[in-house]
This record gives sequence, structure tokens and C-alpha cells, in this order.
Amino acid sequence: MNKKMLLVVATAVSVLAGCQTYDRAASYVKEPVVSDVKVGMTKSQVRAIAGPPSTEATLIHAKGTCQTYAVAPRDGKAQTYFVSYNDTGHVMNKGYQSCSDYDKDPQAGQ
Repeated sequence: MNKKMLLVVATAVSVLAGCQTYDRAASYVKEPVVSDVKVGMTKSQVRAIAGPPSTEATLIHAKGTCQTYAVAPRDGKAQTYFVSYNDTGHVMNKGYQSCSDYDKDPQAGQ
């Protein structure tokens, strides 16, 4: 009987820990710039969804421009999310890093 009870408690703790991790991960996806911005959108569409960026830069290696947004902190540290645009002003890539990090290795962001 004690082994069954221990197994039930261990399973319950594992399930609850998994739910907490899932909820934390879901909070990052709730950021409009993360959940709603899609490849191919225009700068004005992104601005309507995400608001003004924290920074904007011209890319050298990836070609085009890039905007950085501050999103929900992760483990107490500031989290950045980039949106890069091609020469026609359409989203070509996005992800959790700064524009300067993305520009150093554009293939890593895809």
C-alpha cells in the first residue's frame, strides 16, 4: 500500500511540475510579436501588432533591416526578439535573439 501511495504522489508531483513548465513557456508565446507576426508581413502590419520596436538596425550579412523587441523576462533576464525585413519591407525571419546576433549568423535564425 505504501508503494502505491508513493507512486501516486510521485506521479502527481511530476504532472504538476510539467504544468508549471508548460504555463511558463506559453507566456512567451502570448507576446503579440511572437504569436501573431508571420513571415511575409509588412513593417506596418508588424507595428500594428507589436507596437514600436526597441531598436532598428541595418543588416550587413543578412541584408535588409531588423527590429528588436523586448519581451517577457525569462528567469529574471531581459529577453529580446528580432524581426528582420527584406529590401521590400516584408518579414523574412524572426526569433529569440538580438538583431546583431542574428546578423552574425543569419542561417541560425531560420
